[in-house]
Amino acid sequence: MGFLWKTAKLGIKVGLVAGAVKLSIDNDIWSTNNVKGSELYQKLKKYILPGTVVFPQQLPSAEEVQLKAGGKWNNAVDSVFTTIENVPSSVNTVANRLINNK
Repeated sequence: MGFLWKTAKLGIKVGLVAGAVKLSIDNDIWSTNNVKGSELYQKLKKYILPGTVVFPQQLPSAEEVQLKAGGKWNNAVDSVFTTIENVPSSVNTVANRLINNK
């Protein structure tokens, strides 16, 4: 099963690379013709780039990112130290249960 999975994974990777190379050759990406390159760039700007642009209004501000990251960090640190603080009582409880079961 492992051999088949690795072979399929390699085939997918090779297929993606071959498809990208074929597409670039078909669109004459590698030519030195500036007019063709300019037309292709205009087509790219018109059809492909508008769907991939993230507008600055949608991005959170630096302060929002800092507050959210700081809050998550503080919650994680509190959780770790609370767990460490509760370890002795948890061990004590388990030890008492083991002793009382004998």
